[in-house]
Amino acid sequence: MTRFAVGHSREVAARHYADLPSLRPLHEKAVADAFREAVATATPTVLPPTAEQALREAPDQAAPLMPPDTVGPLLDGEQDVWLAACAGFHSSPFADAGSPCAQPFWGCLDCPNAVITVRKLPAILAFLAFVEEQRLSLPPTDWTAKFGRVHARITAQVLPAFADAVIADGRRQMESERLYLPPEARA
Repeated sequence: MTRFAVGHSREVAARHYADLPSLRPLHEKAVADAFREAVATATPTVLPPTAEQALREAPDQAAPLMPPDTVGPLLDGEQDVWLAACAGFHSSPFADAGSPCAQPFWGCLDCPNAVITVRKLPAILAFLAFVEEQRLSLPPTDWTAKFGRVHARITAQVLPAFADAVIADGRRQMESERLYLPPEARA
């Protein structure tokens, strides 16, 4: 922009040299690409059973999410939080480095440190049932503000990664276990 602004203000240069109808598709694509990239970096890693097994067999493929020596403990449940396994509880993108993550438990669904495996499906399905129950008691705008994004994440991104039989098994497990719902869900 500096090159175009010689003899003009930046605003005049932008209007005359950058805001050209022929460049509009390029500008719109750049903005759309930036939004897609931002969303992609703010999503959890969802590992269906085949991907989980592949990662167990070749833990070096986990980079840059986590060091290979942490793959086993993570997949074995040693780093579980309520809805996911956490590849970086003390390196959260939502808190200062070295401090614990301060997000509510469903914040994992917007976190690149989250790793969702078949083991977490019963908890996710229980939370989804809770979210859908809340739709009946909250005004639509309140429900959308509190749960709309997490509902979409579960139904459009997490569940489709798993086979129907795996989800059905997760539902049976959820119904037989009486899963605890953290108190911040009701806040």
